[in-house]
Amino acid sequence: MDPNQMRALDQCHPDILRDVDIDKQFLLRMYIDNIITQAQSDEIEQETTRRAKASKLLEVLPRRGPSCFRQFVNKLRQDYPWIAEKLDTEHEKAKREIPKDINTKLLDVYNNQLCRLVHGLYDQSSVLPLETHPEYLVNQISDSVRILHSRCYRSLGISLRDQDPIMTCLSLSQLIDRKVHCLQNSLTEMKWSLHEEKKKKNKSNIIVLDQKYEKEITKTKKALEKQKEANKKLESSLKVKTKQILSLSRESTTLQTQNQQLKERVQELESALVYQRQSSQVSMITEWKM
Repeated sequence: MDPNQMRALDQCHPDILRDVDIDKQFLLRMYIDNIITQAQSDEIEQETTRRAKASKLLEVLPRRGPSCFRQFVNKLRQDYPWIAEKLDTEHEKAKREIPKDINTKLLDVYNNQLCRLVHGLYDQSSVLPLETHPEYLVNQISDSVRILHSRCYRSLGISLRDQDPIMTCLSLSQLIDRKVHCLQNSLTEMKWSLHEEKKKKNKSNIIVLDQKYEKEITKTKKALEKQKEANKKLESSLKVKTKQILSLSRESTTLQTQNQQLKERVQELESALVYQRQSSQVSMITEWKM
């Protein structure tokens, strides 16, 4: 039930306890019309006195939804029309009257919610006392909402002077969604721009690297040419040295051959000399014997 229905029910609470007879037939009709459940009907039926049953029913009804009030009034109208009329009267009266605690509730909303949003959690200078006049409270709420409205628009980058008619028709959540969408588009454009710039930079770096590598290649080619010239000189020198070595080798072979021949000649001469000596000795011995 809504607060007005509950206030009407509270105003008629004594009349219902005094006059309404909550019997099985009444509970059955309430159950058939889905005003209460079977479990709730059984729970009410367990009460021992008529007043206790009526009190239990009044405890259950507020939890059965806003349509329950009108259905309950229609049921009472059949057997208890005076109570039904009083419920209707009290309901209309409750809808016209401002609740006594509305100022307290508004003050609580302002001090604990709106004031924190506008002035911050630790700013106690804007907190209003309990005895604040309702008109002044409403003015403060209006001013705070206006300030909050201005700050929200400013945070979203919307000018209050040159407001787009489309913007004024959108809720705050829709404005935030539009802002987020714009920021996402801007971010996408920035990413694309950075990507293109990176591509250009990479291309420039590639050109610079190509030039650098070209210089290195040219330098390496020159070094290779110099190395080839040096290798040619070494090859030429090596050929000369090889020829010299071959010539010396042939000379060495010739000298070895001559040396061998000389050795053989010396041996022959030594052999001849020995033979000559032996012959001389034999001749001398022969002559001596004679």
